[in-house]
This record gives sequence, C-alpha cells and structure tokens, in this order.
Amino acid sequence: MPEFKLKNKAVNFEKLKNFGFVDGFYEKNICDNQLKLKITVAQDGKIFTKVEDNFSGEEYILHLVENSVGEYVGKVRLEYENFLADFVENCCESNIFGGELTQKLIQYVRQTYGDELEFLWENYPATAIWRRKDSKKWYGVLMVIPEKKLKLDSEKIVDVVNLRGDALKFVDNKKFFPAWHMNKKSWLTIRLDNSVTFEEICRLLDNSYIIAVK
Repeated sequence: MPEFKLKNKAVNFEKLKNFGFVDGFYEKNICDNQLKLKITVAQDGKIFTKVEDNFSGEEYILHLVENSVGEYVGKVRLEYENFLADFVENCCESNIFGGELTQKLIQYVRQTYGDELEFLWENYPATAIWRRKDSKKWYGVLMVIPEKKLKLDSEKIVDVVNLRGDALKFVDNKKFFPAWHMNKKSWLTIRLDNSVTFEEICRLLDNSYIIAVK
C-alpha cells in the first residue's frame, strides 16, 4: 500500500476513533461507489492508502501517477485528495515535538498507558500534557523551551518533559532541573536530548504515573 506522509503533522490516535477508524483501519466508497478507498494507520503513526475497484477487486493507482490525465483519473484524484485533507484536519495535529527521543517517549506512553497528548492551551501550542484516565491528574508535561529557561547559558531550543517526583532527590541542574512552570518540590524537568537515557526517563515517567493516582 502506498505510504501517505504528513508534513509537520502527527496522527492523534484518540481522534481516529471519533472519525470512524477501527483498529487503525478505515474505508469508504468513492466515485459513485465504483472504487473503495482504504486507509491504514500503523502503531508508529505511518499512514498507508489503497484504492480498489469494487467490481474487479484490483488496485487502482493512476491517481498517484503525476502525468496521468483524463476526466475519470481527475475525478478519482480529486476525491482521494479531498478525503486525505479531511483526514488530516480531523485526525491529525501539529507535530510540535519532533525530537527522536521525544517521539519514542510519546510512543512509550501510547503503548504502555494508552494515553495521548492533550493540547490544552491555544496560545501555547508547544505545551501538552498526559493525564491518567481514572484520577484525571497529570503525570507528564511536554514542552519546547530555550535552555536558558533552565538557567543554562544557552539559547538552544529543546524538548523537555516535566514529571512528578521528589525533586530534591534528583535535581542537580545538569541532568535534572527544577520544574519549569510547575511546583519545584514535587515536579522536575528533564531535557529530551539524550543527557538522560530513555530507559531512565521511562522509569521516572512510570513513577510519575503511579504518584498521580490520587
């Protein structure tokens, strides 16, 4: 199946359900029911599409051939592109957090706890939270901030995560920092730049999840 690549966007898996996806799969008839458009979203967020002829069952690909022209091809291409635009608008969001380690952490939370990032502040699109389903309490906050906000002599922009925990036990102002914009006794900030291993971050995130139970 051809892969459809998003530009500066990421799939919001929670929104897929509202759109009508079942287990990452959705299909609909197009072109007066002559063709069936199928779209699959893998667990890693990759998107694959396929158009099949409803009568022969054969795959239709001319809409993907750039120099393919004709009234019917144009109709298929238009309905295909309109559907994908609708999918992106309703099932995707800005991919603010582009770091490799950040994406691994997002995937870890999704697979371990089934939680998606919540973007609560329209004026702060580079800030999102994770919260428990039962207690509704936050256990993680992702942000993009300049390192100088952590009192470092640097203008570098980095992804960071705030986690619940005994800040006094961890904070060293090298790997672990007083929580940016959070209670500095019960939260700490970690840069997602490999200064702390992924395994250790996951362990601290698991602990933060446990703390957030009440």
